[in-house]
Amino acid sequence: QLSYNNLVDVDAAVLLMQEFGAEGPAACAILKHTNACGVAQADTLHQAYLNALSCDPVSAFGGVIIVNKPVDAATAEELNKLFFEVLIAPDFAPDALPLLQSKKNRILLRQKPVAFPAKQVKTLLNGIIEQDFDRAMEGAADFRTVTESAPTAEEVAALEFALKVCKHTKSNTIVLAKAGQLLASAWPW
Repeated sequence: QLSYNNLVDVDAAVLLMQEFGAEGPAACAILKHTNACGVAQADTLHQAYLNALSCDPVSAFGGVIIVNKPVDAATAEELNKLFFEVLIAPDFAPDALPLLQSKKNRILLRQKPVAFPAKQVKTLLNGIIEQDFDRAMEGAADFRTVTESAPTAEEVAALEFALKVCKHTKSNTIVLAKAGQLLASAWPW
């Protein structure tokens, strides 16, 4: 059964993955305690998972994994090497499912399309607070160069990727990324 913490992490994972959509490149995110410890995009889901895992394989242990493409057998074989609690995917290939189900206490979730509410609600002390759901995401068209040296296309792509991840991290978190891959995420103590 999904625990309270699992449900909170699943919610955070779904919100993060919505930034990458199903139409674009394969994407994978690994979360622990609602923070991404690995996020990547690649030509294949297998490579996206390996790139996400390489960001912080220690923190990935026991986490929640979400992908934006159906899980194939090659990706399932790699996933099966890691202990994780929950895997969320739009679907699972017939030859991948038995392998993923072979581990005890692993939860596999098929993600259905999600209709996000207009408001977010949180409990706080003896009541609740609400705010508008944050759907806005800046992209390259919104960027403005304010220095003498303009960023390269690769730097712009890295910034777009980092902004997607940063939007879903805790306050004061530092996100280091290159185009298509989270390299590190840390709280500046």
